[in-house]
Amino acid sequence: MSVFKDFKLLPAIQKSLDSLGFTQPTEIQEKVIPVLLEDSKRDVHAQAQTGTGKTLAFGIPLLHTIDPKSKTVQALVVAPTRELVLQIYESLKEVSRQSGISIEPIYGGMSMMSQISAIKRGAQIVIGTPGRLNDHLRRKTLSLKEVKVLVLDEADIMLDMGFKEEVDKILTYTPKNRNIWLFSATVKAGIKQLIASHMNDVMTVRALKKNEASAQVKQYFCVVQRRKRTEAASRFIEAAPDFYGIIFCQTKMLTSEVTEQLASKGLRVNCLHGDMSQNLRNQVIKGFKNKDFNILVATDVAARGIDVSDLTHVINFSIPEEHENYIHRIGRTGRAGKEGIAILFVAASEMYRLKRLERSTSANLQELPIPSIASIISAKMSAVSDFIEQAKKPNEKLSEVHTALKEVIDSFTEEEIRQSLAASLEDKFFKDMTNENLADARPSSGVAPKEICMERGFDDGISEHDVRDYLHTVCQLLPQDISKVRVLNKKTFISMPEGRLRECFKKMQTHPINNQKTRVAIVEDLYRDKRERPRSRSGRDRGDRGDRGGSSRGDRFGKRRPSGRSNMKRRG
Repeated sequence: MSVFKDFKLLPAIQKSLDSLGFTQPTEIQEKVIPVLLEDSKRDVHAQAQTGTGKTLAFGIPLLHTIDPKSKTVQALVVAPTRELVLQIYESLKEVSRQSGISIEPIYGGMSMMSQISAIKRGAQIVIGTPGRLNDHLRRKTLSLKEVKVLVLDEADIMLDMGFKEEVDKILTYTPKNRNIWLFSATVKAGIKQLIASHMNDVMTVRALKKNEASAQVKQYFCVVQRRKRTEAASRFIEAAPDFYGIIFCQTKMLTSEVTEQLASKGLRVNCLHGDMSQNLRNQVIKGFKNKDFNILVATDVAARGIDVSDLTHVINFSIPEEHENYIHRIGRTGRAGKEGIAILFVAASEMYRLKRLERSTSANLQELPIPSIASIISAKMSAVSDFIEQAKKPNEKLSEVHTALKEVIDSFTEEEIRQSLAASLEDKFFKDMTNENLADARPSSGVAPKEICMERGFDDGISEHDVRDYLHTVCQLLPQDISKVRVLNKKTFISMPEGRLRECFKKMQTHPINNQKTRVAIVEDLYRDKRERPRSRSGRDRGDRGDRGGSSRGDRFGKRRPSGRSNMKRRG
């Protein structure tokens, strides 16, 4: 394996790496850095997962492209979220400390005027989110005329979040001879289109097999009904005295609800989602890293950019629609040679989805029962013992209160004192623990309503309008017969009267939609609980969509227009 000293690095960069203790490059760094140091004037697509060292893979060569004498913006890094922007900024700032290169982060939620001042002072590398960068470009407070290299980090996530138009717009402000270094974990249709539209003579580099988790992560699944998942999560937390982890939820609404319910049990918990101000988000991330609280409940997008090396657990409240997100989630534990635990909550009717996840990620998830009351009591006994031990004050002068309490205690029998102490300890350590039997939280068969799952979605150019027309034509369903059509990236869920379910299912098996053959299945309605039901595509809560650049123009939507075209759309 190579070491950084084998590369032709600037002395200042090498000195910074030595001081930081970086000696050996990761796989993606070893493959990318020498090539870009040799010839920075080329377009590159590097495919690697989060946590594999991508920041330094593009960051070190990027620093070598900068002319320290020129006080213009010479390189631009675009990232999907504020947290990731700050993470990249902090990493490059550390490595460039000895070089004198000026680097500035640009993202929404912070003062526009302070960012303008920082750019005017001579920023040479700008790292920003698409929304805020475009705000500066429209105001003409940022010039990209001298940019040599444009880096698109987590490009697949950017496209998923609806930033294609913003990225295309940014590219129009850069010189034609600039180079693009594109980094992504996956190669979806949007990535291929971006490469074909904006890049030339692309060198492709891949590191690690996609969709594979670290061997340091033990993966489990737990069958539990949705309405009992918060209680199940609290059981796993209480059964692990050293628990320090993230609970991933699909929506901002559910994130807030889970946080409130866990906090009501006396657990040290906080949440992170896209509706929070930037200052509050920064405080939450800082508090989590400092272990002011040990449980963070977050959405996928909000949690991007959080780099904590000693997480013990990751709990998934449900199976992510994108299997790549599952790998990103559980990859936050089991780092730096430490072992981690990943637990996935599933419904009994979702076992087919679990098998697909296992095939896609080359994983083998073991079933794990919800911890029993007895196991939690046993796990907490060490904390009880520590509390009693620390309460002893043999060498300290007793206060008047302490002396008075001893006199009162002496008036009781030993058995009365034992019972009183046990009751007090139970109230302190086990007050919020319920006695509900969760040993088998599988739902009874036939209780939950059913719906049809069609394995086509926005990625296939399918819109809700297409689905409703299809159901009317093929199944003769009237609008009032269709109670729900929920179109996701790769799947569509349809609810209708139970009496028509089997009949429509058989017709859909033999009739393609938009000339596309599709698999269909009858599944349990996973969103029958209204509190967890995602709003329609015209609603405001579609989960996190990342940075808005301080704009008040509304939320972003998914990957397709209703007509199925692949370009992104911002709601006006």
